[in-house]
Amino acid sequence: GRQAEPRLTTTAFQGPTMGTAYNVKVVSDGPLSSLREAEIARAIDTALEGVNSRMSTYIDDSELSRFNHTKNTDPFAMSRETLDVFEQAIEISRLTDGAFDITIGPLVNAWGFGPDISEGRGLSPEEVEKLRARVGYTKLEIDPVAGTVRKHDPEIYCDLSAIAKGYAVDQVAEALLEKGISDFMVEVGGEVRTGGRNGEGKGWRIGIEHPKMARGVVERIVPLAGMAMATSGDYRNFQELSGAERITHIIDPRSGHPVHHRLTSVTVLRPTCAEADALATAFMVLGPEEGMDLAIREDLAVLLLVRGEGQELEERTSPAFERYLEQVAENTGL
Repeated sequence: GRQAEPRLTTTAFQGPTMGTAYNVKVVSDGPLSSLREAEIARAIDTALEGVNSRMSTYIDDSELSRFNHTKNTDPFAMSRETLDVFEQAIEISRLTDGAFDITIGPLVNAWGFGPDISEGRGLSPEEVEKLRARVGYTKLEIDPVAGTVRKHDPEIYCDLSAIAKGYAVDQVAEALLEKGISDFMVEVGGEVRTGGRNGEGKGWRIGIEHPKMARGVVERIVPLAGMAMATSGDYRNFQELSGAERITHIIDPRSGHPVHHRLTSVTVLRPTCAEADALATAFMVLGPEEGMDLAIREDLAVLLLVRGEGQELEERTSPAFERYLEQVAENTGL
């Protein structure tokens, strides 16, 4: 008889990584051989392990931890990967006028959100000023040719957590592409990148989880075609201050204080997940007005969720986000 159409098969790979979980879906014509499956699993693990072992502040002998422990201003040799993340981070810092800053670690730790979780308490203006003197991405000097990073201030401490997860997603996506896999979805701790088609042969559709306060709106579905998406919000991680209001975990590197605005969550679409991840963090610092100004100026596709006076949530989308949705609809007939 006639050959049946090959059925698309989705194979899932998942596990713990970087203090969260990863979830990878690979779509193929028919089931993968056990050999091929093992090969893909190994490629995913290698990519994730490579990022974690180099860039984690929770691992004492990671490349990043060694750099942080090095209290001098000599050039410090780094792997291509870590240097790449440093370069991307500084690019986003420049783009956002310092709203994104990987040297913010001392402030984050002092407010009680870093690896050294302490009792939540406020900081005095003097303490904040003292810490701010040790913060600033302009105090880092990268030499891409020599493959080194140099601190202008030996006390500089870098934390890549707001870009490394996105970068890990990119590394897994690149590893899959190298293995000849073009239809996939990679997700690490809520940061996502897709390629090609899903198991139904259609474009990937990813749900953005809305915070619990959003009555009736569980999530917004975004078609994600060969793009990356990152969401950052203030509803997942906060410190209760003794006898005071809650502080969000989002510290403004420019002021040294936690942010106070009505932006509850932001979703950013970019070609790479590292960029999307870092930009989402920057937008949570900028807030709704400054954030939308940046999105319009730089033509960035963003979806903002803003809390109104009565705690209800309002969606605000940038022109680039609307345009992206229109383009996808035209291309896929969704």
